[in-house]
Amino acid sequence: MRRTLGIGLIVVALVLPRGPVATAQDGSTAAPVGSTTIHVVQRDENLFRIAMKYGTTVEAISEANGITYPRYIAVGQRLLIPNARADTPGAVVTHVVRPGDSLETLVRTYHTTASSLAEANRLTNPARLYVGQELTISQGADGSAPAAARQIHRVAAGENLARIALAAGVPLVDLLRANDLAFPTPVFTGQRLWIPGESDPGALVDLPLPFSAVVVKPTPAIQGQTTGIHVTTAGPATLTGDFMGYPIQVATHDANQHDALFGIHPFTEPGIYPLNLVVTTPDGAQTALALRVRVDSGGYGSETISLDAGQLNLLQNDVTEPEWQRIATVMSGFTDQRYFDGLMGLPSTGAITSQFGTRRDYNGGSLNTFHSGTDFGGGPGSPVLAPAAGVVVLAEHVPVRGNATVIDHGWGVYTGYWHQTEILVSVGEVVRAGQKIGTIGSTGRSTGPHLHWEMWVGGTQVNPMQWVQQAFP
Repeated sequence: MRRTLGIGLIVVALVLPRGPVATAQDGSTAAPVGSTTIHVVQRDENLFRIAMKYGTTVEAISEANGITYPRYIAVGQRLLIPNARADTPGAVVTHVVRPGDSLETLVRTYHTTASSLAEANRLTNPARLYVGQELTISQGADGSAPAAARQIHRVAAGENLARIALAAGVPLVDLLRANDLAFPTPVFTGQRLWIPGESDPGALVDLPLPFSAVVVKPTPAIQGQTTGIHVTTAGPATLTGDFMGYPIQVATHDANQHDALFGIHPFTEPGIYPLNLVVTTPDGAQTALALRVRVDSGGYGSETISLDAGQLNLLQNDVTEPEWQRIATVMSGFTDQRYFDGLMGLPSTGAITSQFGTRRDYNGGSLNTFHSGTDFGGGPGSPVLAPAAGVVVLAEHVPVRGNATVIDHGWGVYTGYWHQTEILVSVGEVVRAGQKIGTIGSTGRSTGPHLHWEMWVGGTQVNPMQWVQQAFP
């Protein structure tokens, strides 16, 4: 049995974890019902008016945005608004679409109307929403908001309305009214029910069972960067999927937690692409979730590399292709054990001399290649450090990359270190973060001493510097 649900994701008000409760401008100490949203400063606004609009405080907004002088804000500036009330009439927020967002969940979350949302964002087909899309939403539009909902409940086998109402702690009559149902009315497995109660912005997630939660980060995806997916299922299951038609590799742990990491090739054209996920339960039942993800440009520049006559043979296909195939095979595997944890460190203390993704030509040729890593300058013999724990899977000299080392960090994440003078580790060795694994040199196709640091995720070359600033999964 296979069930399919297509979900478009939209987000204009970025929902973040709740911050500390603040006293409202009217002196009330009641905790506002809400979470953090993004507000774009308009003409003639100041922090006091913005705080009043969202039912929070100037102090809370200043602290959340690192504002030292609250009197100085700029038109167009994006502000995080902690403890914003989703039902504040007239407040205009920006919401960024995520998995599980739909037109109906957004309407109920922000107490607005479908027509207001469609008009403000020029939506002609709400089903075409995509993850990472920004929507402008007017809260409490026209005063015609639907009944407040606390969450969405998917009916499980053996449940009925009375049991669901009892478990949710709401009167049966309120449950019936919120869903336009009469009693007795049978329900079916997988049916969606609105649980009435005080709305919690961002809590209304419309996903088919057994999907409980889906997170895609970062959104939008970027050319040449890593994208991570975390899926929680309601019970043991296996997860498979593909992005742009290419299979993604999934690591499952604790039976119902599933993580996948994949790279966006630097030459991927910006646009909207399909992400398909399929959950299979132990009884063989399958449920599909179709998402749409936006890919943005990485904004890469270009450069010309000049090689001397003695290295021109290293541009020939009969030299480069066999080596490329060997490196690609080594760095496209998948290990269930994860060795990396948190942010990666830097492999060198030297200055960065060339960024990842730069379009390159050699000796005045065409810009048909890109720089597949980050280069660090340094004198010969300077240390090369492992940025995270892992297992050495390659340590040898190859013609183009010179003295090369590759580390498997698990879950399809590999890092490579080219042009070294010395290799100080061997295949099969387990290395720790910060361990010295080699020294900087100029072996192979190189114009001077430097370290080329390369990363592959899910069989694709990606920017390793992203991992220094963002932790996965």
